[in-house]
Amino acid sequence: MTLVPFTDCCAMLGIDAKTFRNWLRQANLAWAAHPKDARLKCLTREQVERLATLHARPLPSPLSPSPARAFAAPGKPESEAQPLEASILLPTSVSPEADLRKQLSCLETKMTTMQEHLAQLALCLLGEREVRYEQRLRALEALVPQTQTLESFQTSQQTDMAGLPDPSPRPARRLLPAEVRARSRVTALIEYGAQGQYVAVCPRQGVLALTPDSPEWFDWLASLTAFRFVGPPGRFSACRASEKGQHTRCWAARRWFHGHDFWHYLGVTDRLTLASLEQAAAALQARVDAL
Repeated sequence: MTLVPFTDCCAMLGIDAKTFRNWLRQANLAWAAHPKDARLKCLTREQVERLATLHARPLPSPLSPSPARAFAAPGKPESEAQPLEASILLPTSVSPEADLRKQLSCLETKMTTMQEHLAQLALCLLGEREVRYEQRLRALEALVPQTQTLESFQTSQQTDMAGLPDPSPRPARRLLPAEVRARSRVTALIEYGAQGQYVAVCPRQGVLALTPDSPEWFDWLASLTAFRFVGPPGRFSACRASEKGQHTRCWAARRWFHGHDFWHYLGVTDRLTLASLEQAAAALQARVDAL
């Protein structure tokens, strides 16, 4: 009867000591005492092969005897006992199953690292977009007083020159391609002005003389795909939802703040009144203040 020590059994099966003890408990197998040293726990070769069969663990071959460990069979005198070699099954090379597991572990680690990098890039992109929106908003805020001053100056000139004959209209200057692209990238704005009233600013036409919640107000919103709202309760960016490449009538408000993205459903275009826009701005501001 060939006896295999505890550590050699673990090496043969390719598992750690804790897992090996659990397998013995499940298979109801008992240790065999060493004939010379009772401190060593051993199993027979048949028991090791049984465990390998139960758990589908390949045993490497050929088997190489261990010269350092030769045990005598119990019950025989030491003079008559022939040394029994403990068959230590050590793999000469890494098994294909272990190699595949190692490669799978490396792939999982690389995939996790890649996902973290993509998440960081997305956060950086959103932060850069929010900074650009803020810059455009400040530029529009600087243009609003100038536009109002220009309109008042033109009104006074028209009043002074009411009795004079109308001059010949000058042809409108064609916009340069760079000016057309710049105006197309600017988002429309609804802002609470210094006079205590909301002002609608179009990127191409400037300040619009629109009455909030009027039919002209909703017609103007229906022609947009996005706009910015700035009021006493707060601010947000509104965008129209799309389905299969076509814009729908549904709107949603978005607020980006310190890496957090907040959304609020506004409803269809006919529901975009000043009261609903202020309620959405207040709701998003409350979520920002709760951070």
